[in-house]
Amino acid sequence: MAFAQTAGSQSGPRVAALGWACAQTILALGVVPLVIPEIERYGRLVVEPPVPSAVQEIGLRSEPNLELLQSFAPDIIVIDPSIAAAVPRLKLIAPVETFTIFRPGGHPLDTARHSTLELAKRLGVQSACEAYFARFDVAMAGYRERLQGRGGKPLYLVSEIARNRALVFGPNSLYQEVLDRCGLKNAWTGQSGPWGHTSVGLEVLAAVPDARLVLMTSRVADVEALLKASPVLQTLPSLRSHRLTVLGNQFFYGGVPAAERFARVLAERLPRESHEQG
Repeated sequence: MAFAQTAGSQSGPRVAALGWACAQTILALGVVPLVIPEIERYGRLVVEPPVPSAVQEIGLRSEPNLELLQSFAPDIIVIDPSIAAAVPRLKLIAPVETFTIFRPGGHPLDTARHSTLELAKRLGVQSACEAYFARFDVAMAGYRERLQGRGGKPLYLVSEIARNRALVFGPNSLYQEVLDRCGLKNAWTGQSGPWGHTSVGLEVLAAVPDARLVLMTSRVADVEALLKASPVLQTLPSLRSHRLTVLGNQFFYGGVPAAERFARVLAERLPRESHEQG
């Protein structure tokens, strides 16, 4: 968390963040927004950077409270593309900036860096952004060094397992760029949706027999109970050989801060031996 926090000044524009990806990035730049939606869920699912106590709740990500927002008199409103339809109403309150990470055919981490720099210019914290990027690059180089020797086996990156299906991340995900930078392989090379993931049958996760399963959720309190409840899971080579790593919640719609956190937690928990759990 200390990585993301910079010594930002509040003398700049009064900012309202109406999405988690933009809020996470604004906080990482050292700027404290006036409002963020669903702060309690942000703390559980996004995790970092933490939301300061001075930030107010503004309702749901899909339906922010516009009357409350107007009462804060923001100078600028930053949104994620998911509520683009609300832009005409939001512009009646303040100028609106859309923070974009996923573009068709684009690379999420590169797009996130570009969007972060553009947002930093708009907020008057360009120097803080450049310093943040410098720390990010140093940190990523350190994670790559720590992960050397652990990249022999490909990884299935899974955030949800429900019944006999799993949400798996593919080549156009934010995580793919982290794997590439860390010298690791993605076991899923098939098609994935516009946000980098797709739902597959659990049996598909047996297609690469020597792969490791990386589970990215805190919703499964008891992994052993999950395995016992699913006969299909018990047949997967990765789990029969104890090649399972649990990272906890990761924000796969996030930008640079989400990429750094994923790399850090992976470097902390991915075991050196291919047959160990982590």
